[in-house]
Amino acid sequence: MKRIAALLLACILFCTGFAAAVEEKEPAEVTSYDFDLRFHLEADTYPFRDRKYVQGYEELLDALEIRGTYSYCAETDCMDLHLEIIPVSDPDAAVSIRIFGWVANWLNVSSPLLGESAVCFQPKEILNFSMRAWDFFRIPLFHFAILFPGVLSDAYAELSEQWENETRAMEGDVLTISTMEKITEGLYAQLDHDRWVTKLRDAAVKSLSDGEQVREEINRLPDLLLYAADGKDLKVEKQDSDGTRTVRYLNHRGEVIYESQAGERSFEEKLTLPGSPSDYLPAYAFRREETDDESSFMLDLSWDKVSGDESMPETFFRMKADMEHIPSKYPADAEFAGEVLTEGQFLPNFHYLVNGITGADGAVNLSLLIPDRPEAGPVLTCSGTVVPAAYEGELSYMIGDIITDYNLFALSDQSLADLVKSVMPALTEKVPDLLYALPTRGVQSLLDTMEKYGLLQTLLQ
Repeated sequence: MKRIAALLLACILFCTGFAAAVEEKEPAEVTSYDFDLRFHLEADTYPFRDRKYVQGYEELLDALEIRGTYSYCAETDCMDLHLEIIPVSDPDAAVSIRIFGWVANWLNVSSPLLGESAVCFQPKEILNFSMRAWDFFRIPLFHFAILFPGVLSDAYAELSEQWENETRAMEGDVLTISTMEKITEGLYAQLDHDRWVTKLRDAAVKSLSDGEQVREEINRLPDLLLYAADGKDLKVEKQDSDGTRTVRYLNHRGEVIYESQAGERSFEEKLTLPGSPSDYLPAYAFRREETDDESSFMLDLSWDKVSGDESMPETFFRMKADMEHIPSKYPADAEFAGEVLTEGQFLPNFHYLVNGITGADGAVNLSLLIPDRPEAGPVLTCSGTVVPAAYEGELSYMIGDIITDYNLFALSDQSLADLVKSVMPALTEKVPDLLYALPTRGVQSLLDTMEKYGLLQTLLQ
């Protein structure tokens, strides 16, 4: 009896201590902002042949105000976005949208436009979805899906893991040919079998008329390491000076193939290959610096032709982003600027200057300008306020809160038809008020876009 009583007392004390520990645990920090934004598109900066079409979107954006709240918890990787699209001429016709869930895994979308229905999707599946959108509607979403953070990070993680696993076996300060051969074999295996890497490659060549030639160039990339080494071991130099660690990879001719410099609050690396076994040569450079008040970064990734067939494009791929004086804390009185560029076969081609001004009161003004014509004014402007907001409770979800009957990125013909049938009553009730509050030319441009890609016909079937 005494033993039983002692056991019960121990259980009570354990449970009491456990409960106290649970009670004392601080809730995970949630970052939350209220935003109120307006957008303006300047149609006169577009080519004359597109100007009338773009003017419709200019009027459409001018007629709308975007308000909402965005919350995110890093510990749970959960987000909650409440968005209102408000016609300036008739706020009562506003449409609300909510997107919430696990950022890396599952998100849920609900709106009065969907009635009682809701859709869910896995962000990482945007690449597969974009490729189907091209197959069925010729919508080039894959251009943007290629740049989606989840897609890039997963593909890069698999490739970099292969490199790190093999370079751990480095013999002193030498990367041997045998180790490089293992790395090359591993990279070939990733290109052939890894789901994320192969999907990224397939999406890159999806719409190209010379897709097979480009695919061959991509498949030759693992050979670049052995080509740079020229059949001999690579020497690895490491040096520490004034809090900065420098690492260099050199071939037997003394050519620096890779160099990195890592400081306490800065990092810089550069890949410069001496040649290529094919007609194209990639290059890479990255820089990041930060202080207590601001940060800057630069990324320049290219893959250009160095010789070969004149019919082949000069640039397969080029992406550059260079941003300076980004405020480390927000809100803050700050001005920042930069440049973004993409060109080549895999991505939509654009080149813009970025200017930004933020205020301690939460004021925000962002603009995009064309580098060759900065005097023409911004192509696109975003202005308004983004201010910190309080978030009550914890930001976390159960899987049952997110997943619904309709998976947006895995709709069959039948489930798509069911979804359209389900939401049509809500669309019929809500959309007319919204469209009536919008400028006619803006609605026409929107309908023209939907008709161009066959989306209008799908909805009306």
